[in-house]
Amino acid sequence: MTAETVTQPAVRTLPGQLGPGRIRRSMPVDAPYYQEPPFYFRDARAMTIAYETDAGAAAALLPEGLELPLPAMARLMLVRYPFSTFGPYNEAILGLECLWQGAPRFYIAHIAVTEVPPLVAGREVWGYPKKMAHIEIEQEAEFLRGTLERPRGVRLITAAMRMERPLPLPSGDGGGGSLSLRVIPAAGEGAPPALAELIEVSNMESVTHEAWAGTGTLSFDTASALDPWHCLPVGRITGAVYTRYDFTLPHGRVLKRYC
Repeated sequence: MTAETVTQPAVRTLPGQLGPGRIRRSMPVDAPYYQEPPFYFRDARAMTIAYETDAGAAAALLPEGLELPLPAMARLMLVRYPFSTFGPYNEAILGLECLWQGAPRFYIAHIAVTEVPPLVAGREVWGYPKKMAHIEIEQEAEFLRGTLERPRGVRLITAAMRMERPLPLPSGDGGGGSLSLRVIPAAGEGAPPALAELIEVSNMESVTHEAWAGTGTLSFDTASALDPWHCLPVGRITGAVYTRYDFTLPHGRVLKRYC
């Protein structure tokens, strides 16, 4: 028997056309999960508790290039957003007062939210370290009270304040000046992050409608190894403020790239 060469028919192909000029800012590239910044927030209501914390614990959380003024100061914010272009949601933010090249900034160490769209955009665009959680903010008699649970039933935070006196309203924009560390993991096993960069959000347009100062209290109720908000322990509380305001969240900018 004579071996015969079998000729396969030629396979017709088309080249992929999704190149750099057509790849959009987020995934999926043909239907991004969220629009481009800016994002708009109206009638936000925030309770902020400022307090002294442990300097060693605070310095351990700050990325290289930032400086920690002493005494170390932290801020816990519980915010209700009844309207935003992400939809309505609640948020909790824990961060540190710090310096970038001698200028005051606020570094965000932890954030929790109650809805998925602001979680996805927050992590991808600005590097906000957001996780899903159960956050309640409510008025009870003369107190404004907020709690954070993650998972439900595991209370991480309880905060409360009594609004006692009005504060002068700030003029001009909110300034912003928040910092976050955006980390994109590598696809390969055991590889360092594909990207780690310090991002600043500044010059946020903001209009404050009312502001109140008062007496506040804050406790970290569970020492969770999964969500270590308690690692910035509460020392002397230095302020408790309630604000109602509108603001616009713009693009950020990269201050420093670590890898």
